[in-house]
Amino acid sequence: MRRRSVTWALAAFLLACIGLTGPAAAQPMPTWDPPGFQAPPDPRWAETTRTDVEAAYRLLRDNDPGGAPELHDHAFMHRLETSRTLALSRAQQVTSYDGYVAVLAGFANGMGDKHIWSRPAFVTNRPLWPGFIVSKHGSAWVVADTDDLRAPLKGAQVISCDGVPVEDLARANLGAFKADWSVGAQQFQNAPWLLVDDGNPFVKRPTACVLVQAGKSQTVHLDWELIKRELLLPRLHDAIGAGASGFGVRKVGDGYWIAMQRLMGDGPPAVLKAVEAQKEAMRQAKFVVLDLRGNGGGGQVVGDDIAISLVSKPVFDKVMGGESSDDCGQVDGLLRVSDDNLAFMKVARADFLAKGYPDIAKLLDAEIKTMEEAKAKGKPLTGDVNCKVAPPPPPATRQVASPLKGRLIVLTDNLCFSACLSVVQEFLALGAYQVGQTTDAATRFVDLREQHLPSGYSYFSVLMSVHLEIPYQMGPFVPALTYDGDIADTKALEAWITGTVVPKALATGPKAP
Repeated sequence: MRRRSVTWALAAFLLACIGLTGPAAAQPMPTWDPPGFQAPPDPRWAETTRTDVEAAYRLLRDNDPGGAPELHDHAFMHRLETSRTLALSRAQQVTSYDGYVAVLAGFANGMGDKHIWSRPAFVTNRPLWPGFIVSKHGSAWVVADTDDLRAPLKGAQVISCDGVPVEDLARANLGAFKADWSVGAQQFQNAPWLLVDDGNPFVKRPTACVLVQAGKSQTVHLDWELIKRELLLPRLHDAIGAGASGFGVRKVGDGYWIAMQRLMGDGPPAVLKAVEAQKEAMRQAKFVVLDLRGNGGGGQVVGDDIAISLVSKPVFDKVMGGESSDDCGQVDGLLRVSDDNLAFMKVARADFLAKGYPDIAKLLDAEIKTMEEAKAKGKPLTGDVNCKVAPPPPPATRQVASPLKGRLIVLTDNLCFSACLSVVQEFLALGAYQVGQTTDAATRFVDLREQHLPSGYSYFSVLMSVHLEIPYQMGPFVPALTYDGDIADTKALEAWITGTVVPKALATGPKAP
């Protein structure tokens, strides 16, 4: 009888510890896997992986401008062939879905362009973590977030794991599957994944790390535990150290603040309307901030419209060179001619028109016509690669009158990518003063689409056009003033910009083109 009472007492104690007493006792118990548990290997995944790798390879070879022989892009073709060879080698070792995902991720990452990605249709719902997340601050790797048990570790600097310097570990693991390690912004974006096990069989999970805190070194043994993906992802995002501007136009001190977190979707039209309505007041203000925090791209035309409202169409055309068409007959870069690219353009045109972007739909009309004409002539590209577009004049020669009296300031974080980079480049040409964090980088290949791979387990992306008049790589753009605080804290940023940035920006020319 005593033994039974002890058993029930122990059960009650355990239920109380995990909050399952009373009505909550009907909730499911936490998942527990025996130590070292792994799903049984399935050799069929090797063939599935190989098939999808080959499909991704053909997608890039036959639809990306970099794969067109006429472009003579030896760097692109070298990356494509090297990535394919490595992916096929890894595919032979794959015995699970997680291995399949890792191989395709590595293939995409090897292309050196974040626009090219593999997006799994399914994800690991319960990855493993050691109870803390790291982030990268400059060259230091710091514990940015912890569970309650490991709270004392917060702020400690990670020196090495399993005897490998943390920077080398990150370069080998994250640089092979998640980031182009030559781009600093991508290091910051992916740093929080360093001590997350998402099932990649090609990455060895560390067992212990050396941390330094308050001048004291300690070895921390990593106890890898399951965590729900929906709980982990927000913590990983916060550890990146980026911001989110939101959308809107507001008065800040003696200036105006334009928040544009994306260049596509429901937010931009209202902002563009507000900017146009208030442009006369903005032109007379001491400063105008274009806040691009969290902006991963969309359509550059949104940035064009903001700039035109602020500096006028004649000034914009004088500085930026007007429309991008030229004597070569190309409308907006050279498009790779293929049946799949043409079909996508027609669908995209109808979609943009339905969502209220007639200007973009008009551009797509011209591109569709150009592609159809090139296809009829049997051309792989919509223009002549030997017909170079003359670059715009250097900034020093751009002396044109502008109605904008104050200082134009562009605020960026490390998430600025794709069309956001084009907007930054454009605003810098218009005399803007960049502040915040260094941006990401992209190549001269643009116009993205993605499609299912044969297995249906992943999507893979491809770029459809190339701009020969711009450098092979755009960015990273380094701010004139770097913000070392929490760039997600808008109120603190406003105080920094009005109190520190504006005086320096006004003292630094040119104020406007």
